[in-house]
Amino acid sequence: MDAGRIGPAAAWIDGRLGPGAARFIGAAVSAWLGLAGSAWSYQPPVNFQLNCMGCHLPDGSGTPGRVPSIRRSLVLFSATPRGRSYVVRVPGVAQSSLSDADTAALLNWMARNLSDLELPAGFVDYSEAEVRAQRHHPLAQVKALRAQLMRDAASSAAAPAAAAASVSTP
Repeated sequence: MDAGRIGPAAAWIDGRLGPGAARFIGAAVSAWLGLAGSAWSYQPPVNFQLNCMGCHLPDGSGTPGRVPSIRRSLVLFSATPRGRSYVVRVPGVAQSSLSDADTAALLNWMARNLSDLELPAGFVDYSEAEVRAQRHHPLAQVKALRAQLMRDAASSAAAPAAAAASVSTP
């Protein structure tokens, strides 16, 4: 490049490009930034590492007395409307910076990959709409509701076993 010529960026800064070129460059940069911002997302395992693993640990087991395990509870709670509402409204989910779609994908990944329980037949995936509708109403009594949901799950699991035991065999 000779001494009389300058690059396009320097020309723009120096004011040698006309207003049309400056508008074009500005529009191109804005469009690129807009597309990059709206399309950026991690996969659920990475979102787990970045948003959940610090407290719930790599295997979802949590810390007894401090952070609950999700290994048994997530699938159990996901079986009832009240439990699903709890899952979406706990502070870590409700206050997460993840989008509603990424949050739903993360919960579905966790249910399939971190649970000690098999997914029941007819398991319903969390949806973006479900997360959007509930997460902005965070829970106030997290521990009390979790304890009640665990009791409910235990009693509903005990009911079929008690019914089977009461059936007499010929």
